[in-house]
Amino acid sequence: MPLYDVYVNCDQCGQPHSVHVQLTLEDQKLHRVPLKDVFTGDELPPAVVFMQSNNYRCPHTKHLFSAGNIEDAMLIAV
Repeated sequence: MPLYDVYVNCDQCGQPHSVHVQLTLEDQKLHRVPLKDVFTGDELPPAVVFMQSNNYRCPHTKHLFSAGNIEDAMLIAV
């Protein structure tokens, strides 16, 4: 089964950054697919729920950005 990294669009610099969450999913055609299109709100994996409660440091600005909005997240094939 394919492995995907979760990336979130940074509200500090506008670029997507990894939030160090990996998901193994059966579908092999999910590269660059928004997370909201893969999961509905009540079916989120625990790792994604945890991700949403954290802030991450932008590697460009060094400021924190939120990963709380699933609309800003996408899957990237590993």
